[in-house]
Amino acid sequence: MRLTSLNPKCSHPSFFANYFNQKDERSDIPHAGMAEAILIGFGGSDRRFFRIRSDQKSAVLMECGPDDQDFERQITYTQFFGSCGIPVPELLALDAAHKRALFQDLGDTSLFSYLKLPHDPKQVEDTYSRVMGILVRLHGHATRRIHDCPALQERIFNYDHFRWETTYFFEQFVSGLRQIIIPEPDALEQEFHTLASLADAFPKTVIHRDFQSQNIMMTNGNVPRVIDYQGARIGPPAYDLASILWDPYHPLDDDMRNYLLAYYLTKREEDDRAFPGDDFTATLPSCRLQRHMQALGAYAFLSQKKGKRYFLKHVEEGIRLLKADIADSRNDFPVLFKLIEKL
Repeated sequence: MRLTSLNPKCSHPSFFANYFNQKDERSDIPHAGMAEAILIGFGGSDRRFFRIRSDQKSAVLMECGPDDQDFERQITYTQFFGSCGIPVPELLALDAAHKRALFQDLGDTSLFSYLKLPHDPKQVEDTYSRVMGILVRLHGHATRRIHDCPALQERIFNYDHFRWETTYFFEQFVSGLRQIIIPEPDALEQEFHTLASLADAFPKTVIHRDFQSQNIMMTNGNVPRVIDYQGARIGPPAYDLASILWDPYHPLDDDMRNYLLAYYLTKREEDDRAFPGDDFTATLPSCRLQRHMQALGAYAFLSQKKGKRYFLKHVEEGIRLLKADIADSRNDFPVLFKLIEKL
């Protein structure tokens, strides 16, 4: 496929030229020339990603729809996170008029797929420790520099967002996919309100917001790097820990989880002596509940409304994790406990 055919409205074929260093055989004007474009990625987003290969070079083209507000955030956050030492793909070229961008190719191996292969337990531990190191830098250093990124500074993961998550879970998963009728809807709404209020009151940092194993790429030397960060917000950092340590895509055993949580807490305390480790640990139960309800809502929506049925295979593990979450909080949320036990 010719690169210029990916978007016939594009009047700037030189968009690719600086990276691929190609010239039109009829002149000295650089152009994209003949190159292979392969559609990649099958996540929940409506954005399209293509791997572009020409000669010995490879890059990833992101194409967004005209109304996709995440495009600008993707570009802005890439530049900000890169400047903070967060390992994100390098931005190679930009066609803002047509909402296209060319990024460094991080390959095809996500942490999720990497963990499907046999590895020595110490190797897995070291890999996850590196991942924890990314979160420490995101929650610490990037937060201290948030004034450099007003677009992110203004996006707060607040009460309304937490309530959106639980409504999403209820409408898409409970009422939609499972078609469960709730005998005490008002009491459940009150508990959702209490949970959202509690989570909103926690101290906030920069968070990725979808920090799970399919959004971490394993690059040369088994170095983890982060993608899909356009949804980043200012929110409770425990939400990111809930996303990766209690990840429905790849469950961890308790020993590994406890080790990694302790590692994160130690590194956060080294990064910031005022970091309150005990207070942070107390925020995990609420963030775990929120995260897993959001995940199940997403699996239902993407499978039922978007036709991406492969998300259904993660529902069982999502429910298992949610039941473990509510078991620790059953006295605080008895109506929600009864609902989750029915799933």
